[in-house]
Amino acid sequence: MQKIKVRELPGWPTITGGAHRPGATFPDAGEAVVNELFPVRDRTVTFRAIFGGDTHSYHYKAESRKIALQLHSAIEENPRKTVAELGELEVEV
Repeated sequence: MQKIKVRELPGWPTITGGAHRPGATFPDAGEAVVNELFPVRDRTVTFRAIFGGDTHSYHYKAESRKIALQLHSAIEENPRKTVAELGELEVEV
């Protein structure tokens, strides 16, 4: 197995999704701070992050459930990190 940085995973970082209030501010370069993590579903890692007083949802679909579970653990073990900081963590592929 080889370790790579999360930022090297295909499709990372995912873009934000969900409904937003008019005038909401959006993070451009991973500045949002993760504040909520949800259980892995199939191979999707879902979390919420705060930026500019607004909450943003992220849904990352990993190449495998194993990678999704590793990413979930890495996020869980590193609370209150920005999306960019999460990109510096490592997972096995």
